[in-house]
Amino acid sequence: MDQKKRRRGRPRDASKKAAVLEAARRLLLTSGPDVTIDEIAAEAGVSKSTVYANFAGKEDLVEAVIRREAEGTIAEADFASLVDEIVTAETLVSFGLRYAGFVNNLDLVGWDRVIASLEAEAARSDLPGRFFELGPGRAQRLLETLLDKALADGLIQTTDTRLAADQLTGLWLGFANLEVKLGVRKPLAEAELQVRVRAGVEIFLNYYGPGAVI
Repeated sequence: MDQKKRRRGRPRDASKKAAVLEAARRLLLTSGPDVTIDEIAAEAGVSKSTVYANFAGKEDLVEAVIRREAEGTIAEADFASLVDEIVTAETLVSFGLRYAGFVNNLDLVGWDRVIASLEAEAARSDLPGRFFELGPGRAQRLLETLLDKALADGLIQTTDTRLAADQLTGLWLGFANLEVKLGVRKPLAEAELQVRVRAGVEIFLNYYGPGAVI
């Protein structure tokens, strides 16, 4: 009987945890990192003790939110399927569309504000560094890994996949990313993202492809 009760309780606990994560995300984007656990609990419709039952504290909660956001670029399982096969131009396009679509999202403007606020916390917290590692740093590492595989598969030639990854992301979005962040243009439409990503991969391979003079 007790075991059945515990099993029935698990979905409710998972639901409450998801509600806390979503509430924290909303409040971080609208109010910044100064939001309190009390405010998050109220927004989620749960008790403060429920928040602490799932997260050690605010930094742990913020880190969990960032980790969930980072999955928006590409989930680990999806990325594994990309590198399981021989990397081709279409593989780079597939990753590029996920990356550019995520970065092009207006919500990231709010995250930029959160990051800017977190920079002031750097002297007394390592949260800004973890934010980078879980978010932009993760995307960078995934692309570097993909380019390492592309190098091994003979698609590209380079001695610095980190630099190559940085250049490829620039080809995908260029100044458009900054324009969207500053609000001087709307997020790019899917058709424009397709054009930009495919053109970026073509230019990239013209420079880094086999036989190219670097």
